[in-house]
Amino acid sequence: MIKALSSALFGLEVLSDLTPGLRMTGRRRLPRNMSAGILGAEVATWAAISPSLLPRPWWVTAANVSIGQGIGHLGATAAAFSLKRFLRAVGKRPQDHVSARYRRGAHLILGAGTVIFAGLSLRNQRRQAALVGRDLVRGPATAAVGLAVGTAGYGGLLLLGELTQVTISSISRRLGSWIPAGIAWPLVAGGLALSSVAFSDRVVLRRWLRSVALDAQRINRRIFPGTMMPWEPERSGSPWSHERWTALGQQGRRFVSNGPRAHTIKEVMGFDHAHEPIRIYAGLVPGRSVYQSAQRVISEMERTGAFRRDIIVILMPAGSGWVNNWGVSGYEFLTRGNCVTVSMQYSYAPSVFSYVIDKNAPKLAARTLIAAIREAMESLPATDRPRLYLGGESLGAYAILDNYRDLDELLADCNGAVFTGPPSMTRFNQRLNRDRDPGSLERLPVIDGGRHVRFVSTPDHTLYDAFGTKYAHTWRRPRIIMAQHASDAIVWWNPKLIFSPPHWMREPQPPTLHADTLRRLVWAPLITFWQIGLDQINSLNVPGGHGHNYFEETFWYWDAVLGSQSQVRLTQQLAARMTHYLRRTQF
Repeated sequence: MIKALSSALFGLEVLSDLTPGLRMTGRRRLPRNMSAGILGAEVATWAAISPSLLPRPWWVTAANVSIGQGIGHLGATAAAFSLKRFLRAVGKRPQDHVSARYRRGAHLILGAGTVIFAGLSLRNQRRQAALVGRDLVRGPATAAVGLAVGTAGYGGLLLLGELTQVTISSISRRLGSWIPAGIAWPLVAGGLALSSVAFSDRVVLRRWLRSVALDAQRINRRIFPGTMMPWEPERSGSPWSHERWTALGQQGRRFVSNGPRAHTIKEVMGFDHAHEPIRIYAGLVPGRSVYQSAQRVISEMERTGAFRRDIIVILMPAGSGWVNNWGVSGYEFLTRGNCVTVSMQYSYAPSVFSYVIDKNAPKLAARTLIAAIREAMESLPATDRPRLYLGGESLGAYAILDNYRDLDELLADCNGAVFTGPPSMTRFNQRLNRDRDPGSLERLPVIDGGRHVRFVSTPDHTLYDAFGTKYAHTWRRPRIIMAQHASDAIVWWNPKLIFSPPHWMREPQPPTLHADTLRRLVWAPLITFWQIGLDQINSLNVPGGHGHNYFEETFWYWDAVLGSQSQVRLTQQLAARMTHYLRRTQF
């Protein structure tokens, strides 16, 4: 398919680079039938269609294939160019042409390999889709469409590379009448590259980020469908609140509108009595500092009597201010509503843009809010203070965790914590993983025999490690849970994937590890980085328990962390009733 397309694009001219920097002479060198670039693109296709963490929609497959083939073309052309230069430098004559018999043999071998790997890709797509419950919409048909569209995209990249080459060669020839040809070509190529980078950064990227930020601000002002101003005094945004309904932002309004009320908790859990859960949220208001927002939270806590509740949970949101209602509702049910949830918005934009625009903003917001609440608690009698818990998902987990230098400092600051889907750039987790117990997995590390911290991908891992073995130590308080699915690309994507295979990709996958990814994943330079990067976009479009979706499993995580602080021990029947309520009522 690739050879036919490139022949249609260039006839028999198949030695054409994706970038002009590999062809340092204006003279064309045209092999008769095939080139290193086309061969490299075909081999790269095998890696591009290999499985990554999640089944792909057609457009993700297409992006993988086109970029993968482009990377293969570039790499093979660069290798062939360097080899020819080296052979000429040592006095050898590289063979520019091969016999028809060898050409046919190469075509046959590569064609057979492509057919085999394409068939394996279709089968793996079906298997991956079944693992995450998406077999009806992400089967072999979508993979086949993506392969075809991606190959066409590769052809477009070749055309772009050819156009760039022609442009540089033309300008270089004209400039060559004033300066030597050996200087003209690099000068033109370098100038065009710098101009392209400057244009992309200052005109395209910055304008795009500004556009994203403005769109995010507009979305923040909208009312999310189904949300209504709460009429419970225990909630921010109510008529009694110091934080106006309009100041909460879209996700803040969603947060205070959602969740069970006291009468719901009694009905679902079978209690005779329940408190009205307190939910406090401070929106991102123009002109208001982070410190002032934290003080607004404190005033809301004083107004609602939050410091008289048994449990306070500081739950940092994701980038746009989104809070996972599943986890919050879980401990509200388990504690009969005798709890307070506190959150504070630090950005309008989704997490990835929030981090790019200002990676320190989440940490500053978390640090300021935690310090303000701890200072307020210090004024209370030591015997009459609520227990303080921490939590966050995605960038919210990063916001809290990367304020702590080590585990001891985190344990000293709280009575327990649940973090879900912490992104790969969370340095706190990187340090924990480096110090994991020998023999434990990078995907589910064991820290100090499970004494305080337990990494989990399913609720079973609160009791057993990835190999189904009981932890060496009794789980002591404070208890910390780090929940990360094997298929959560946001947890596993890392710039190091560009040049080195990750350890987690080579380690065994025991049966007790949440098996929502294929056992064998293939690493290829640059291509795997691109694949898992695209999986991040796709990680929310799968059912709960997979990808970056942490739903009813969080009930069990909070049950394990709270322990005796829960008013009831969670059972499968209660979890099913809680799940039914949330699926029916939340928005």
